[in-house]
Amino acid sequence: MELFGTSTDGVGHEPVFGALIAIVAALFIVTLVFSVYAFVLRLRHEARDRERARYASKWKDRILLALADDDEARALQESVEEDERLPFVGFAVQYARRVRGDGREALSRLVKPFLGPIVERADSRRVEIRARAIQTLGTLGLPEHSARLIAALDDPSPLVAMVAARALSFGEAPEYAEAVLSRLHRFTGWNRRFLASMLASMGPSVTATLRAGLADSGAEARSRAVAAEALQIQADLGAGDVAAGVLRTTTDRDLLASTLRLVREVGRPEHAESVRMHVRSPDLAVRAQALHALGTVGGEAEIPQLVEAMRDPSPWAALNATEGLLAAGGGRLLAEMAASGDGVGALARQVLAGGSH
Repeated sequence: MELFGTSTDGVGHEPVFGALIAIVAALFIVTLVFSVYAFVLRLRHEARDRERARYASKWKDRILLALADDDEARALQESVEEDERLPFVGFAVQYARRVRGDGREALSRLVKPFLGPIVERADSRRVEIRARAIQTLGTLGLPEHSARLIAALDDPSPLVAMVAARALSFGEAPEYAEAVLSRLHRFTGWNRRFLASMLASMGPSVTATLRAGLADSGAEARSRAVAAEALQIQADLGAGDVAAGVLRTTTDRDLLASTLRLVREVGRPEHAESVRMHVRSPDLAVRAQALHALGTVGGEAEIPQLVEAMRDPSPWAALNATEGLLAAGGGRLLAEMAASGDGVGALARQVLAGGSH
């Protein structure tokens, strides 16, 4: 008997069953392979954890003593076998996160004889190995290996370049800051504020370099904007004159906005004229920052213009004008506005209540 033209003797189903068996077998093999891989990976991780525990037990107390005793440091160096050198450096890098200052310097001296293989690994074809080597050299190999880290800023891998930049940012040396600033184009995908914080963290020794970077009209606008934000984070009072000069010469919106924020932080009354050039800018971000900065550096003379700007079509610009008015000494005027039914009363109440951002 046939139903819808299909034979009931089972012969027509044999190719289908064969295909299903093959698929099931293939899935079983794939599952088996992944299970074996997971098992092997687990064994490797367990072996690695046991090895780390063994090294920690062997070196932890001795490293602590070596940081305070040169004789113990030499004895520890001599006890490290050739096949233990890389693990020893790796353990020292982990330990370095707990120490600062003199302790970090002593730890660097302790591992110095063993950094040769790390330098070689910095040229590995594998990105992750290069990145780890550069991180190690940045943690315990400065300043001896600073040239290698600066060269890594030009690594084909953005990851390696960023690891190098982060490592150099802990060095607190002007030449490191200059090297990072000149290569900020490598990090276009990174948050500008993060880059600025990284540079600012290098301390006052790099402030002059940051000022020069902001003033350099031949540099990329984004790099100059990062320098401006780093100087703002440092609250560098000496950057006001440089910033005022930038406001008079640049047209880049991001650089203008960053520089105006810097002027708001460190500007003086003589910088008000440079700020005033941008209070009617068609660019919202520039106009808003200029209005806020004008109130900070301009004082009571700017109150009429700031009151007018409170009716700016942009709520953000109007809010910044209101904040500028408060900074200019217009607190009493804002209180009167807040008590009235005027359309700007809500803005006045928000700023007086400290609810603006």
